[in-house]
Amino acid sequence: MFDYRFLTLLGSTLVFAPLSVLFIVAPALGPAFFPLYGLIFLWSDYRRETESHVIFLFMVSIAGMVLAAAAAPLRPVYGLEVAGMWLLAWALGLHHRSGSDALKEARLELASVAAAIRDDEQESGRLRAYHSAAAIQINLRRILIESARSLGSTLDAREVHLRLSGVLNSRFPGTRVRIQAWASGDPLLDLAFKNGTVVLVKDAATDPRLTSGPQAGFRSGIAAPIKVMRQPSGFVKVESDTPAAFGPEEAQALDLITTMASLSLENIRIYESVREQATHDALTQLFSHRAFQSRLGEELLRAGRGQTPVSVILGDVDHFKGYNDRYGHQAGDHLLRSVASILTAFCRPVDFPARYGGEEFCLILPSVSLPEAAALAERIRERVAAEPFVFQGEKTTATMSFGVSCFPADATTPSQIVRVADERLYRAKGKGRNRVVGA
Repeated sequence: MFDYRFLTLLGSTLVFAPLSVLFIVAPALGPAFFPLYGLIFLWSDYRRETESHVIFLFMVSIAGMVLAAAAAPLRPVYGLEVAGMWLLAWALGLHHRSGSDALKEARLELASVAAAIRDDEQESGRLRAYHSAAAIQINLRRILIESARSLGSTLDAREVHLRLSGVLNSRFPGTRVRIQAWASGDPLLDLAFKNGTVVLVKDAATDPRLTSGPQAGFRSGIAAPIKVMRQPSGFVKVESDTPAAFGPEEAQALDLITTMASLSLENIRIYESVREQATHDALTQLFSHRAFQSRLGEELLRAGRGQTPVSVILGDVDHFKGYNDRYGHQAGDHLLRSVASILTAFCRPVDFPARYGGEEFCLILPSVSLPEAAALAERIRERVAAEPFVFQGEKTTATMSFGVSCFPADATTPSQIVRVADERLYRAKGKGRNRVVGA
């Protein structure tokens, strides 16, 4: 097919050629029909071809000069008509240039508008992304606050696990929630154990990390370890039979919830450790003097209501200062720990062994009469006297003296019953040590 420029030149030629032939055949018609050459310039301008203006302007000027040379009286007419053709070509070119400039300005303005639209669309996209991210963060903070309120308000580890299960079931309805202490045998929990953080599996059938593939028992799931003091103490798993049931937002939510559970369990561990330190002696691991006083008051109240006896045994290692001077303080500490183990071995689950202070020990014996307590103290004395306390390969010996008192026969208040036992202990020491005084 003909291209655009060819059609423009063809139309101009179809105007120029017949007129030129007409002027050759009938020169007298030249002044009347010469202006029809202007159709060439109008056609070219319509076709937006400025180059054809130059070509045909030259040809029309030649034709006008030829006609003017043939008819001398009409030369001024032909001169005016040729000048008119030049003026028409110049005016059309000027018009075309002004239109082109206007078109350029319009295109520039259109490009500016398009760029502004693109900027607005990008800004709108960023705003939508910000709103979406803000909504996710608000939801995660809400989960964090609710989890902290639920999991951080108890000091019972079992209650933490129960509340954790409730929080997970509420956050992930229609899924299977599991909390267990081990990861072995479960492909998803094995991944959480190896990574040490939350793991997301969108489709177990296609995930290359799961060696069991479709036999994993779920299609999508998330799992996270529960860490206490930076050590795994359990695992949480949420699974579904629907592929892609979970995404990054659910994984973040599970991570926050398990983190709160970990912090709650750590707080419980720290609280129990502090309470253990407050109620137990660091050297012997027996109950402390303060715990002894508190427990004695409770036991006496209980015994008073039930009209049952409560006996107290106070024991003291004989010549402990000399033992320390002879064998060293480390040997003395070893002796105290060994004595504590002997006392514990003679105790029932309801009895309360404690380190009273220094080398002194005490026992609270609920529902035990004075003769029974004195007999127990005698068995403990015999055991301590017969025990070879070996420290760094060297055998040593030690003895203990005991004082025994009983509620309500000897006293009715904690301070009185301790004072009576203490007085009898000193009487045992005064009689030569390594003996029991119970009356």
